[in-house]
Amino acid sequence: MKVTIRDKFYNITKENVKESLEGIEPEEGKVKYFLEIKGKKFPIKQALSRALKLPKPVFTTQHAFDIFTKLGLKITERNQES
Repeated sequence: MKVTIRDKFYNITKENVKESLEGIEPEEGKVKYFLEIKGKKFPIKQALSRALKLPKPVFTTQHAFDIFTKLGLKITERNQES
């Protein structure tokens, strides 16, 4: 899938996201949204940052939420974790 962030184009796939998080530990902190990959819950900004090789300040949580939703990846909200 092609995405645009700050007028630049990036290609991203589910596989790309999963591969970019292999061997990485989820960051801790006060985060509302998570992406679960292989039993680990990654903050969605950490996951998108790794997948696109961009620093987190370059994009918003909404960017990450929209991109992962379009890719069909399940996002979990802290208050709705099961």
